[in-house]
Amino acid sequence: MKSNNLYARLEHLEKQNNRLHKVLIVLLLSLVALVIMGAKAGLQDGHFGEITAEQITIVDAQGKKLIEIGTDKSKGTGMRILNKDGTRLVGIGVAADGGGSGLLIADKMGRARFGLGMDMGIPSLALTDENGKKIIGLGGDERGYGLVIMDGNEVERAGIGYKEGSTGIAIYDDKGQYVRGMVHESGGMHYSSYIDGNGNEVILD
Repeated sequence: MKSNNLYARLEHLEKQNNRLHKVLIVLLLSLVALVIMGAKAGLQDGHFGEITAEQITIVDAQGKKLIEIGTDKSKGTGMRILNKDGTRLVGIGVAADGGGSGLLIADKMGRARFGLGMDMGIPSLALTDENGKKIIGLGGDERGYGLVIMDGNEVERAGIGYKEGSTGIAIYDDKGQYVRGMVHESGGMHYSSYIDGNGNEVILD
């Protein structure tokens, strides 16, 4: 297993995280239909065996929105949890075609910082910085698993991957180019490599 195979797996992981990001955006624009058992509203307390609705909004005593729940046939189902200022802090939902689902957690400014979801059967996790740039990506399936660490420009700087019994670790420069790594193949062979001053890969036993 050469270092470029590891790079290909990590690049595949980055594409998975991009798809996850898109799914989460769709999910957070959607609303979900839920069955609520029991409800109380101010002085008009009541008990309900079942409520059916396409959209539900929960507000505080001052009428400020705290939770939005509902469904949209073209986008999917979902729920948004807001703070007292109306800023979304948590979003969860399922895409309309059933191909993806996810959870998004934002900071107090409403900036998405953590995403977790499934996209076409592939689990992925992504962390972003305060500027919305992905800094950590994790995911994979039976074809391989990997972890990627990126800088503030979303350039890959380090990664670790596993596929079919082989494991690799790679370090990249500020342009995302491979510079050094280690590999342990499923058959027991292991080696490290680096890029010399002429841009050639040097294999070390």
